[in-house]
Amino acid sequence: MSFADNPYKQMLTDGRKSLRPEDIKTYGVRRFLDEQAPRRGPLQLPKLHFTEEENRIMDEILAEERLPTHESEVSED
Repeated sequence: MSFADNPYKQMLTDGRKSLRPEDIKTYGVRRFLDEQAPRRGPLQLPKLHFTEEENRIMDEILAEERLPTHESEVSED
């Protein structure tokens, strides 16, 4: 049995006396998704349409993020 199936067994195996919050959250999210997936099917995302202005702004932001901003990122050839 894997940790995702039973975090309580894993806790006892590790010699701990209580579950960590992140263990509880991981287990709960996994259980929820496993129960909901068969009912809802694949996630349907809406088609996103951006204006030319929005595309230009996004391109500028992405270009700025690619530029080195720190001396250690600039290579001297």
